Amino acid sequence: MKIKLSGTFLRAPLSKKWAPPLDSVMKKLQFFVSIQLVLGLLISVPLLAATELEVTGKGMVSVAPDEATITAQVSLVDRDAGKAQARASKEVHAMLSAIKSFSLKPDSLNANELSLLPEYRWDRATDQQQFMGFRVTRTISFTIAEIDRLGATLSALANAGATLISSPVMGSSHAQEARDEALVKAVKDARKKLTLLAGAADMSLTSISQISEVAPHSARPQPTLMRAEMALDSAASNTFVAGNLTFVAEVRAQAEAE
Repeated sequence: MKIKLSGTFLRAPLSKKWAPPLDSVMKKLQFFVSIQLVLGLLISVPLLAATELEVTGKGMVSVAPDEATITAQVSLVDRDAGKAQARASKEVHAMLSAIKSFSLKPDSLNANELSLLPEYRWDRATDQQQFMGFRVTRTISFTIAEIDRLGATLSALANAGATLISSPVMGSSHAQEARDEALVKAVKDARKKLTLLAGAADMSLTSISQISEVAPHSARPQPTLMRAEMALDSAASNTFVAGNLTFVAEVRAQAEAE
């Protein structure tokens, strides 16, 4: 059986994609480019106008010492280790008793250092090491708060049995205040230099952007040990002349000028 269809079929027209007018696109593009140019100028103008300055400032403060740190040792040899320690302890007790009459800085006394080592001597006849005994070394250290009695302190230690005495290390009880004052001077010196640089370039200082302290490189002086006889000679001749202590601070500063 055949089926025949008849009639008229309507064909829908093809849809076209919508496109904005060309003039509208160009106007928006021009507006976008204009905004970018304005923003770029606003960002670049301050950068071109500001000048970065960098200097270092230094401050220095001198103070007279009012204290001194002393290190003294007793060192001896005995073939019996126990006897060596007992003898050294006796000498240390004598030294501690000798300095009782002097004014010491609180909590500065330290008498805990001890070393015990075997000691040998090379015997050329037998071409071997020969045991001499045990060397015991006891060390005490303290800070005296009477500079004018420094010579007397060294004499007392030597007479009490000290075999080695350090060259005194001078100090000040106002050291922290001196360091702070030196730091303030360093900052003022840096600011003065920044102002001078800006003025020399016909510019004005706007703001200091950064200040940092430069760590000092000077180490704390270490005591030099000398024989007790030398300490007695120095004390007797009163050759201890204490010079001023100098505290130095340094800073690095950055600023902007226009």
